[in-house]
Amino acid sequence: MAQKFEFLFILPDGPIGAENREAMTPPHEDYVGQTQEYWLAAGPTYKEHKAGTPAIEQGSWVLLQASTQSEAYELLQRDPFTTGKVWDWDNAQIHCVKSGLRVPFVKDSVQKALEKARR
Repeated sequence: MAQKFEFLFILPDGPIGAENREAMTPPHEDYVGQTQEYWLAAGPTYKEHKAGTPAIEQGSWVLLQASTQSEAYELLQRDPFTTGKVWDWDNAQIHCVKSGLRVPFVKDSVQKALEKARR
């Protein structure tokens, strides 16, 4: 088995990302379920956190494990958030990283997608 490395993607929303995000979230979560062996962690990014004010999503961060950066990149190129024009790949950042700590947590809708993919 090939050695796996970790890659952190910082993916800002594109010009129509905010308006496409809600519609593309269910297919994105299904895709995560289908490709779960690559996914270590992920979530939205915000401009700021302010008490009493709803946070507005402005992109995503994704931590993947793959044999190569190219493999991780290609995986995200097939993600519905890419094909549905949520993410702005012209301004994306890709970092080679190594986790020092990860705590188990899975959003309910993602958990359902993971269970669906296992059936």
